[in-house]
Amino acid sequence: MSQDRKPPALSPVDDELARNAALFLEADRLEAHAYSLLEGDSTSAVSWERFTEAKARADAKRVEAQQDLLRIRGQLLNSPVP
Repeated sequence: MSQDRKPPALSPVDDELARNAALFLEADRLEAHAYSLLEGDSTSAVSWERFTEAKARADAKRVEAQQDLLRIRGQLLNSPVP
């Protein structure tokens, strides 16, 4: 017997957490890219400059994700319990 079941609708908090997880994944991707810039040539000043710039972008994205998560947690702690 086959039943057509829709997945449960995401709550607004679930949706925000999913977007937040995407921010962390993007930070991870940016960081991996930064380190990949050193794989071929880790001795030149140009490679280190590119790495430093890319790593700064990754770090900024991670800070954005962490601040967003703190905002979400604050909303949860301050929301009334049904």
